[in-house]
Amino acid sequence: MMTMCRTCVMLFLLGRAVSSGQGQPESPVMKATLCELAERPEQFNGKMVSVRASVAGNDLWIDDFDQKPPCASRMGVVVMLPDQVKPRPDFEVTRDRVFAEFFDDVRKGLNVQATFEGRLDAKYTWRNQKQVWIAGGQEQSRGFGKSGQYGGRIVLRRISDVVARPVPRK
Repeated sequence: MMTMCRTCVMLFLLGRAVSSGQGQPESPVMKATLCELAERPEQFNGKMVSVRASVAGNDLWIDDFDQKPPCASRMGVVVMLPDQVKPRPDFEVTRDRVFAEFFDDVRKGLNVQATFEGRLDAKYTWRNQKQVWIAGGQEQSRGFGKSGQYGGRIVLRRISDVVARPVPRK
């Protein structure tokens, strides 16, 4: 049975990150889909990625809204701000108008599509209904998030290309 590539994202915004980016050279960014991250996390692990995804509701589920056919692998990903990660990365999140509007739209319960850019850290993925650990990921024996339930995290640098629409009524 094919499993759709669904990636659950919780955004932890416990601290206040200050946007810098001034005078710092930016790392090259690899474009990917959530399915590609789940199917080949080794290729993207530790690298800057740009992922287009859709968010709806307070749970902040993100999904490949254009993924056809469904993805055979899945990986839960938690998005975190740089000041919540140890060791702290050498970049900050860009807290601009787009960043603020994104969170306003999510709080309003709109269906929000956006591009998330940041560093992917991957520990495990699910393939053929089996948990597959990424090289070096098994050392900590758990994933990311409070309960370790996420196989990966994106350390957020920037949100862009936000489109918000009302959630269709059932």
